[in-house]
Amino acid sequence: MKKKAMTSHSIKRELDVLKRKSILLEARQQFYEYGYEPTSLESIAEALGVSRQFIYSRFSNKTELLVELCRVGASAADMAVAYAETLRDGPRERLASFISYFVTLQIENQIEVALYFRESNSLPKDVAEEMDRSKLGFHKALSRILIEGKDAGLFQFEDTGVTASAIGGMASWAFFWFQPAGPFPPQTVADQIAKIALSSVHGT
Repeated sequence: MKKKAMTSHSIKRELDVLKRKSILLEARQQFYEYGYEPTSLESIAEALGVSRQFIYSRFSNKTELLVELCRVGASAADMAVAYAETLRDGPRERLASFISYFVTLQIENQIEVALYFRESNSLPKDVAEEMDRSKLGFHKALSRILIEGKDAGLFQFEDTGVTASAIGGMASWAFFWFQPAGPFPPQTVADQIAKIALSSVHGT
C-alpha cells in the first residue's frame, strides 16, 4: 500500500509539473508576441482551454510567471560564472570557453533572454536587483580573466571595465539577432563570437 501511495503521489507531482510547464510555455509565447502588459491571465487560460483557477492554483499572479521566465533568461550569467570557475587552462583558452559557453546559453534560452531584456522594468524590485547582481558577477568574472591575460602579456587593452563591457555586450546581444533557421548552428555562432572576443584583446 505504501508503495502504491508513493507511486500515486509521484504521478500527481509529475502531472502538476507538466501543468505548470504548459502555463509557462503559453505565457512565454504571449509575453514574447504581445508584450507583458497587454497579456492577461485570461488570454493565457483561454489559449490553454482552462479556467483562470487552473493558473491561480499554481501561480499567484501574472508577475510570478514573468519572474520565472526572466530567471531562466538571467541564469546564463550565473551558469557562465560557475563554469568559468571550473576552467584550468590559460587566459586565452578560458576567455574563449567562457564566452562560447555564455553565448550558447543565450541562444538556447533566446525567448527568455529577450523577455528579461525587454520586460525587466516590470519585475519586482528585489528580483531585478538579484538579476543585476548576476550581471555584475558575470562582468567581474570576465574582468578577472582579462586582467590575468593582460598581466601575462597575452592581452592588450586600455581599460578593463570598458573591455569587459564591450565583450560582454557583444556576447549578450546574440539572442537578438540569432536566427534558429539560419545557416549556422548555435555552437558555430558561439565559437565565432569567442574568436572575435579573443581577437579584440590579442596582444602583440
